[in-house]
Amino acid sequence: MLHLPAPQLPSSIFHSLRSTSDSIEVSKQLLPCSLEMIYQNRWLQVLVPKSLGGLEWPLPKIVQLFEDLARAEANTGWCVNLGAGANMFSGYLPVQTAVHIFGSAQTWCAGSGAQTGQAKVTEGGYVLSGRWKYASGANHATHFTANAWLVDDAQQKEPAFRSFIIPAHEVLNHRNWEAIGLKSTSSNDFSIDKIFVPHSATFSLSQPSTQSKGALYQFPFSTLAIVNMACMMTGITLHFLELFLELARQKKPLHQDILLADNAVVQKITRQYGQQFFAARQRYFDALAHCWEAYEKGEQAVEEDLYKLEQAGRQAAANGFTLLQQLYPLCGMSIVHPESALNKVWRDVHTASQHYLLSPIHD
Repeated sequence: MLHLPAPQLPSSIFHSLRSTSDSIEVSKQLLPCSLEMIYQNRWLQVLVPKSLGGLEWPLPKIVQLFEDLARAEANTGWCVNLGAGANMFSGYLPVQTAVHIFGSAQTWCAGSGAQTGQAKVTEGGYVLSGRWKYASGANHATHFTANAWLVDDAQQKEPAFRSFIIPAHEVLNHRNWEAIGLKSTSSNDFSIDKIFVPHSATFSLSQPSTQSKGALYQFPFSTLAIVNMACMMTGITLHFLELFLELARQKKPLHQDILLADNAVVQKITRQYGQQFFAARQRYFDALAHCWEAYEKGEQAVEEDLYKLEQAGRQAAANGFTLLQQLYPLCGMSIVHPESALNKVWRDVHTASQHYLLSPIHD
């Protein structure tokens, strides 16, 4: 059939996370044991600058971690990805603010990239109001990040916006996340009503950081966001493949005398679409390594290479989705029950695939 790569996470950690799959959907948020593992391993700090006490891993290593976590248990992988990704903003904040906020392994930023708030300029900062959707990990967040348009006294939008970081106690977490998959990511709406935010708690991702000179903070954030989202899809796809191959070694379809794994049609479909997925995943990893090498040298990747990386990430995600769609009919009734592992992972990947960064309508 297919040979799956081994995860690079230690086996004990990988299988401990995997063991939470049966109970995590009931909790509607990550389990205490998962949170403890996240904090102990400092996964939320992999994009925090070393100068602030963070780990500041190379981007390819981060992507491999995120893929492994999504493969182990999708809710955990998703929350760590989005939380660690938002914690990366530490490298764009004024140093004094960043030191104050990001000194703990439990600092967790949840937020939204949408520009759905308004910030009125006032003495020493801004008065921020708005409501934002899909702040993954909101139930565990110590801080929230949000984008808002700057407005004048007449409340007219100016063609400029800023990003803000706000302590969780000043934010209303609506706890309204309901979806077919990723049920425990607490990807809730949050709102802010006329909260003062000082200049020192604002930042911009539109340009490379002037605060942190490491490669992570010079790498284009818009590209990094796509790269980090694509590995959610490849990771969940690998989990689905594990479950499908296990089923194929055990299940005989109705009125069939041979196992799914020995059926010529099943072998053809699995081989064809599996090979396409693994080839696309490798192109994505190769394109990432190529672009990252330039930034590690203190240079910049050319725009064409960054575009190819974005396309490679989206294509790997799309090929993973296509593979699942092709394998779904082969599972028979084994996949239709919500409590089954196959069904959960199938629902998780369909939810993850709807993230706007992976949309096929992008160029």
